[in-house]
Amino acid sequence: MAYTTVAKPSDHFDCPTWTGSDNTTTINGMGFKPDSLWIKRYDGSGDSIFNNSTLGVAKNWDTTNYSGATDTTTYVASYTSDGFTLTGNINATNDASNKYYSACWKANGGTTSSNTTGSINSTVQANTTSGFSLVKWTGTGSAGTIGHGLGVAPKIIIAKNMSVANTGALLNMSKMFHTDPQTDFLQFAWNNSALGDAADRWNDTAPTTSVFSIGGTSQSNGSNGECMAYCFAEVQGFSKFGYYIGNGSTNGPTIYCGFKPKWIMVKCVDGVEDWAVKVSGLTGYGIGGTKTRTIKLGADGATTDATVQFESIGFRPTSSDGDVNVNTITYLYMAFAEMPTVGTNGTIALGA
Repeated sequence: MAYTTVAKPSDHFDCPTWTGSDNTTTINGMGFKPDSLWIKRYDGSGDSIFNNSTLGVAKNWDTTNYSGATDTTTYVASYTSDGFTLTGNINATNDASNKYYSACWKANGGTTSSNTTGSINSTVQANTTSGFSLVKWTGTGSAGTIGHGLGVAPKIIIAKNMSVANTGALLNMSKMFHTDPQTDFLQFAWNNSALGDAADRWNDTAPTTSVFSIGGTSQSNGSNGECMAYCFAEVQGFSKFGYYIGNGSTNGPTIYCGFKPKWIMVKCVDGVEDWAVKVSGLTGYGIGGTKTRTIKLGADGATTDATVQFESIGFRPTSSDGDVNVNTITYLYMAFAEMPTVGTNGTIALGA
């Protein structure tokens, strides 16, 4: 059994939770300075907010409002050495008595560099250890290549032209049973969408170890638009991205990840089911087959009846809900580790 190269997953990814306040609130105690936050209220309806340190605190992607361009609300007041500070009295991120979590990724501590590897210059901050980079460029409206800074080919890319109203696009290259997977895409900020097929999203070209290809669509590369991509490469024992086929049973398929997950996101790609997220340790939504949290990217969030069991080696859907486990239906997933199955020394991991 191969072992992980990431000694401590919480040095690169974490999911802090908090109770909201009408006042400015600092979330601290993380093992790193975060660079990308995906914040969601989990005890009721509320928008889903992406913010990152490359764009800055007053430029957000409201993934619930799929018809919107850049949201300039100051949800995140600042990034700190071990967390972030939130503006108070905002339902989406920090309002009195509401419950929230954030999926947080470390890139390069807010320090960017120019990347001229592709035909379109980009601004990159990358964490090659954890396989995550933030990539910004000015859209051209024409096909081209963009440097991502990871040194290995990303498996998932989420891209959006922040300057115009659009849903953004997601690429996953692991669906290799399709005739032409390089044209596959999902509209990220929209539940009412199955897997699409169009060459203008990713220019019908697989990512390489240095660049990804982009088409001329306004969705992710519109002329003069401020465009942003979140790039993820798999790292053994830390992250896993792929597909599984549902069986429609309360004893669903076991998806092997090589770690106990901290956070997973699942999306049916054969139909228009919701994006479902599960976070370890949330009261009422944690380990033990309790409810996941559905992030309704095209509407306010709500609880799904779908259940998912986190296990030491991965996860398993334990309901036949359409969000996670309909028979013969294909589901995309992203998973990040709470604890690897096998540590960096090749020994079975026994604790954090």
